[in-house]
Formats: sequence, C-alpha cells, structure tokens
Amino acid sequence: MALLFCIMGLHAESYGILVNGKTYFAADYRGKDSNTGQYDEYLAHVPFKAGDRFQLCNAVARDVWAVNLDQYSVKGFTHDGDHYNASVTGCYDCYIKLKYGEDQLYIGNGSGCGEGEDYATVYTGSVPGQCEAVLMQAFFNESYKADAPGVDRFGDTRWNTLLPQAKEIGKYFDYVWLPPSAYGDGMGYHPKQYSNQNSNWGTRQELEQLIAALHNSGAKVVADIVINHCAGWNSWCDFPEMDFGEFGKFYPDASYICANDEMNADWAKEGAGDCWGKATGSYDDGENWDGARDWSHDKVYVQEMFKAYLKWMRKVMKYDGFRYDKGDGFNNWHHDNYNKASKPEIAFMESYNGDDRIISEIEQANRNLMALDFQTKWQAFDAIAGFNYSKCQGSGLLGRGYAKYAVTFIESHDWFMRPDNENEFGGRNKSMTEELKDRLLQANAFLLGMPGVPCVFYPHWYQYKEALKPMIEARKLAGVHSESPVSDESADENGYQCTIKGKYGWLILQLGNRTTHSSDGDYWWLSDYQLVAKGPGYAMWVNRTEPYVPTAVEQSSDEQHLVSATKMLRNGHIVIERDGKIYSVTGQEVR
Repeated sequence: MALLFCIMGLHAESYGILVNGKTYFAADYRGKDSNTGQYDEYLAHVPFKAGDRFQLCNAVARDVWAVNLDQYSVKGFTHDGDHYNASVTGCYDCYIKLKYGEDQLYIGNGSGCGEGEDYATVYTGSVPGQCEAVLMQAFFNESYKADAPGVDRFGDTRWNTLLPQAKEIGKYFDYVWLPPSAYGDGMGYHPKQYSNQNSNWGTRQELEQLIAALHNSGAKVVADIVINHCAGWNSWCDFPEMDFGEFGKFYPDASYICANDEMNADWAKEGAGDCWGKATGSYDDGENWDGARDWSHDKVYVQEMFKAYLKWMRKVMKYDGFRYDKGDGFNNWHHDNYNKASKPEIAFMESYNGDDRIISEIEQANRNLMALDFQTKWQAFDAIAGFNYSKCQGSGLLGRGYAKYAVTFIESHDWFMRPDNENEFGGRNKSMTEELKDRLLQANAFLLGMPGVPCVFYPHWYQYKEALKPMIEARKLAGVHSESPVSDESADENGYQCTIKGKYGWLILQLGNRTTHSSDGDYWWLSDYQLVAKGPGYAMWVNRTEPYVPTAVEQSSDEQHLVSATKMLRNGHIVIERDGKIYSVTGQEVR
C-alpha cells in the first residue's frame, strides 16, 4: 500500500487522502479557524510510489474530490480527470488547506521516512506573517581582521569573539545574521568551496559552537548565502569538490558558469588565461558580477548543487534562515525554488535597487522572499541625518504596501567605515562620532518602531546597547510586527510623530521636537501610555492592552540551577522578579 500511517479517529470534520481506494487521515489535525473558516491538516513523511492514484476526501461526509495542487509542487504529479497520478517514488509531506472552496494541496519534498526524521516538515514559506522578530547583523566590514577599521572600538566578530556574547544577544534578538561561512576570499563574498566551513571568521567547530550557543540563548541564526558567483580554486575554471554528505557530492566545472561570464569575454582573455571560452552554461538571467565567476542557475545541475548546499546548511550546519547576497544576480524565481527545497524559516535578499525593482523581484520569487529595504535606509538617512523629519513618512517598501517583505536597516557592512564609500550614515566615518550619536539613536528608534523586520547593526549595538535595549523592549511590549499599521500624526522639518498598532497594544514614536509629554495640549492622551525609551530627540511610548504573561525562567546568580521568575512591566521597562528581588533583563539588581 502506498501510504503507511496509523489511522486516527475521526474528528467533527476530518480530511484525508484517498490513495488507490483506501483513505488515510492527517497525522496532525489543525482543526478549524473560527475567524477564517480554514482547515489545516498535514500528513508527514508520505511514501508515494509511481502509479499511485489519489484524491482528497472528507471522511465525515464521504465526499471525494480533486483539487488543484499548489503550482510550485506539481513536479512528479499529473492531473487526470478527477484524481492525480504520482509519477515518482519517494517521501513527501502533504499539506492540506481548505477554505471557502479555495481548496489546495501542497506536496513538498521530504528527505526520508526514517524513525526520528527531523528535516521533512510542513513548509508554508520563508516570509513569516506578522513577524515580531528583531534581527542583528553580527559583523561589519572586514571585522575578522585585527587591524580592520573599527575593531579597536568594537572588537572583531570572529566566531570565538561572538561566542561569549551569545547569551546577552539572545535576550534581545530573535535572529542573528552571520557573515558568509564558506571557505573563500576575505569576508567570504567570493566563496571557493561551499562544503568547507573553515573561513577567515574561524573554524567549522567554532562556528558550530557559536550556532549552538545562540540557539541555547533563544536566538535563531541566518546564514549569508553567496550563490550568485564564486572564485576559482587555482584559476577561473578550476573548482573543488562540493561534498554535502547525504545530500550529494558535486564536481563543478566551467559548464556550471554563465556563457557570457568574463571567462568568455574578449576583453578578459588575459585574466581568464586557459579558461577563456570554456564557460558553457546558459546566459546570465540576472545582473552580472564582474569580480567573480557567475553560476548558471538556469542549468538543472547547478540548481541541484545549490539545493543540496542549502539543505546541508539547514540540517547539518543548523542554520535557521538565509540572507541571499547579490539577489539581483539571477532571476528571483530561483530563490523560491531554493527556499522550497531547503525550507528556511526566514529568507531575504540583497538587491541594491529602488522600490519598483525590488517589488518586481519579490513578485518574481512568488512572494516567498523578503528584501533589505534600501529606500527606507536612504529616507531615514535624509530625514534624520539630513534634518528633515517630514521624509520619515511613507518610507521605502513600508510605504508601498510591502512591509511584510521588508528587512529594514540603518547601516551595514557595505558602507560602514569603508574608505571607498560615502554612503555611511551621516557621511564617511561619521556615523559613530559623538557629533552624530543623537541622530544615530533617533534612526534606530525609527527602525525599531516601524513595521518590517528591523535589523540592528552590530557596532550600534556594541556602542549604544543600553540605549537600544529599551527600544527593543518597547517594540516587543506593544507587539509591533512586520505588518503593523502606522498612523502618521505630524511630520515637518523639525519633528515626526506616529502611532503603530501592535499585537498587544500601541506604540507612539516621537522624533525631533515631538518628544513632549504633558497632561495639557496636544499630548493629553499620552496619559494612558508609559514612557519606555527616551533619549535626545526620541521617545517611545507604549500602551499595552494585553496582559503581560509571565513566561520567563531565568538562571539564578550561581548559574547552577533554574528557578521560576516572573517578568513584569515597571516604569516602562521589563524587569524580572525572583526570590523577592527585582532585576533588570541584563541581571543587575534594581531593588
């Protein structure tokens, strides 16, 4: 028989799959959502064999019907009248979604039907809805070097340097974005061997220790994925073996490289050497990167190599999400393809373009991809560093209805303290000066008050963490999320004020001269709010309408045993009550 399950008892409404005339029921019954009328069920680790015929059925009403497969999971399944035929043999996850007649069956690749298999899970996408996460970019330009600009102030960010910080980072950040960890040149943005995780940032063992420590602290880890291009091993067309264990070995050569890469261009003969003319992949279906060899993603064998790599990064290296470098370097439907194969919890790309182009690329990826929101960065730059707060309104993807897909940021490794770039916040080498400190903190308050998924830059955290912590607390107390509605209330050259609706209440963000709180005049209604974060030119007020549920279990001071603790809100800040004493979230006794 094609499907091997324990048959579960019937529910008031129970759906299943009729396979070769026998009904099998969902292993996980999600039930009915009273608000949407939607049923969600899934059958995990389903072994299909070629020739199996199947339909969906309602076990109570004994209705049998065929529905449309998700258009991105039809490989290996054909529609024949009122049923589907399986033309493949293998293990799959079946996810059933039924809502007001919009019935859908998603069949996703699983990796095995063995006992204890933990990889084949129901996958619903790499863009979490109403995402409350706060992200950290845990590196800056060349911060693996002892003599890199800024290392004297912030320290390097090698794996062993970040390791002792993992516990504190995990208290505030839900995701930590690490630099490219594959063996390659410099920071890793010209990778050479993806399966080799020894890099300038440290050894594979050190990386695994860091990932485990971050997981233990409650944070998840995002890998920087550089698959648009690569560096050769000894020449432009010489590549090493890529060994991804259970997911396969690959031996790339020049046939994996785009036919219009510099390897074949006339002007590059001298650089290409004996490799000139050997690239036989498809023409590049994105923007060329002339600093390295561009992979030909249209070729199935290239796709299979990167599916194996990303699955290996998820299952073996234990990464939770992906940041795709040079996301405009190949057609974005490949991102959707790779995400569905490897199932990252969150995935976003770098596409150094304007809103229209980025939105088009998100759509190409079937909305299964987020993007760094460059336009919001530039508008915050102009509004706050440029002394014109009116430009805070309608920023970037946030103002275009794509906040769900936006990873917002103020600064990144691409500009910070780089001698070749003027685009650092406030100007080259100025963002971390005392002169711009107030403006930089205001920009972070803007970042952490707005929808999208905010990404805090490591040097900002390192230098100003005591100011940033209450900003993060304010966001989390109100439950501000990636899709939170924003009501702009006042904006001019001198200041900006808005109210953001969160899952648990409301947050008011005030910048510039909008930081007045009084029982009289325009701000009388703030009496229901608590001031959670305040500094020069910024204030964040929270009215939490939902009760704060004590869920914390904190370690005692001797770190040897766990005791129950209660989180509470006191004077606008999260504090922890334990053994009759009150502590800040960083462990300092405050009473």
